[in-house]
Amino acid sequence: MEDTAGTIAFPVITYIPSPEELVISVKEITRYLGYGRETVPETDQTLIDHGREQVKKLMAGKACYSRFPVVCMEDDRIQMPYGVIKSRHLSRNIAGCKEIYIFAATIGAAFDRFLTRTRLTSMAEAAVLQACGAAAIEAVCDALNEKLRIEAEAEGKVLCSRYSPGYGDLALDNQCGVFEVLNPPKYIGLSLMDTMIMSPEKSVTAIIGIREKQDGEVSS
Repeated sequence: MEDTAGTIAFPVITYIPSPEELVISVKEITRYLGYGRETVPETDQTLIDHGREQVKKLMAGKACYSRFPVVCMEDDRIQMPYGVIKSRHLSRNIAGCKEIYIFAATIGAAFDRFLTRTRLTSMAEAAVLQACGAAAIEAVCDALNEKLRIEAEAEGKVLCSRYSPGYGDLALDNQCGVFEVLNPPKYIGLSLMDTMIMSPEKSVTAIIGIREKQDGEVSS
């Protein structure tokens, strides 16, 4: 598909991972809970196992994404599909890229409702459930990332690591641009509040650079 300027225009695509594609990492959950390399107490491990199973039952992981041209300019300015932004960290991340993927992903509203109810009865369970939800949305992002990596590899290209608004010096208000070009409310029922917080809560937006694969480079 081409737009009126003659450049390739890609549609917004909805992606729903299969359960087999989703790996909700216990290691990620314990990291979110602040354990690091410490041994997790048996009582907390029980909560983690229960919370992980609850998230698996409740989550409805889905994402929408599209592919856009990008131009990295001087002074860490970047021509994004929604306008020119400035970010040293993102400029470094996508250096050498002429295209990017932008995506939005969520695990759905059912988890939010369950988490709200759990907070009324047990803050300990709610804290663990919160960590399980964070690991679950990362699993959705990882599954989409792998899908896009395979597609890029077939074109002789590689992906940069994904980078989200609010990290480093990439301003959180880039969420507005992401929502402008993807329209996540239409595709995955994800909305953006004036505070730049998304609803459902366990949701992510991100940018992934696409660049040509160098001779001898192994796709990661």
